[in-house]
Amino acid sequence: MSNTAYPQLEQLLSGYFHQDWCEDHDTDGEVLTDYVQSTWRDEVMQSIDQLDRYLRDHPTELLAAFERDFTPMVVIGEGDDEARRWLQSARDQLAAQLESAPVRPGAEN
Repeated sequence: MSNTAYPQLEQLLSGYFHQDWCEDHDTDGEVLTDYVQSTWRDEVMQSIDQLDRYLRDHPTELLAAFERDFTPMVVIGEGDDEARRWLQSARDQLAAQLESAPVRPGAEN
């Protein structure tokens, strides 16, 4: 499913947490690192913003909404609390690694 309200989040989930991600990476943290290192910094920033917005937009029934909206190949929890912690952790990991994301040519830091 394409989720036009969260295009960068969709790219992260479908492009990096694809069906074979476990063969390429040992942990979801490694996937996030790969994403940061191979994605323009402004797009990583958009992913962080979209994670924040997604969490705000789904104060209840988060896990069901996430699975419906993104049909990811990663398990983010068995309930809303675990899903919220996973998404917050993913956001925090992206933010912590932001400086290692490449800067688009011609873009300011």
